[in-house]
Amino acid sequence: MSYYIGIDGGGTKTDFILCNEAGKILAGRRYGSASHKQIGVRGVVELLRGGIRGLLEEAGIADAVKTSGDAPFYGCFGMPMYGEFPEYDRQIEADIKRELAFYHIRVVNDAQAGWAGSLGMQPGINVVAGTGSIGFGVNEEGKTAKAGGWSEFFSDEGSCNWIGRRTVEYFAKEADERFPKGALYYLVRAHLQLTRDMEIIEKIEEEYAPSRDKMASLQLILKEAALAGDVAASYLYEEAAEELSLIVGGVYRQLFDERTCLVSCSGGLFLAGDCILVPFQKKLAEYPVTLIPPRLDPARGALLLASSFGDGKLTAEILEKTENRIKSEVKICI
Repeated sequence: MSYYIGIDGGGTKTDFILCNEAGKILAGRRYGSASHKQIGVRGVVELLRGGIRGLLEEAGIADAVKTSGDAPFYGCFGMPMYGEFPEYDRQIEADIKRELAFYHIRVVNDAQAGWAGSLGMQPGINVVAGTGSIGFGVNEEGKTAKAGGWSEFFSDEGSCNWIGRRTVEYFAKEADERFPKGALYYLVRAHLQLTRDMEIIEKIEEEYAPSRDKMASLQLILKEAALAGDVAASYLYEEAAEELSLIVGGVYRQLFDERTCLVSCSGGLFLAGDCILVPFQKKLAEYPVTLIPPRLDPARGALLLASSFGDGKLTAEILEKTENRIKSEVKICI
């Protein structure tokens, strides 16, 4: 019996999932950030070690693995920022190979795990809009390409972190009546417990700006404001949709050369539903693409990649019939 470990790492959370060759999900766990910028190289390796140990214990096979040692494991770690800092990549991969060799873990960019899940390893483009944003695609010839995701300081357009910062900007514009006051203004005041508008400066600079996670969480206020009819909030979702469509376009032009292709999406922003999906689909009309719901979440995408690096027994069709046991990153209907 073979076992597969899928790890979907992110700046905010990391999902671990374990299944057998029949596609049965045996365990699933969620931990914190897998970013070496936030927790360091050793922190990443220890996160993997602890997460895998937790999976085996939850599945009730930890003792059997220790004693038998003959059940093959294949793992895939979708790591945030993989490919951007080669020195850190080499160090993490070397530590994984040395300390977790038994599990045969391959490291890929987390955007690749998103693509593998959303499109079931089929040609097409996946755009991720979670704490950060990035697009990843594969064409019929197997060529890959990315777009976006350069840096949280000058990129990540359309992500929850980007929207969080813009939400604060729009609050300021409503506060001093550059924009008409709407639901966004009052919701931000209530959420941040402001007694004066100017208190937001200290609150954001000291509590939110140092944490991408906290800044990204402000996107939830934007969603509430948009649903309450705030015009500026709806416009900001249109801006995000434009940025995400540009990411899709960047990948498309690198890979598909005027051919049609499928596009799917993953990441917490898409939990905003029609607030983002309606303008996003409208913007994608500029390209010969078809937007489809994701087949699988990124953690199960990592399972498919793990199998493809090993014995190739898992398929998207097999995993579609199983329960994830971790809350799916995206649940949308298009």
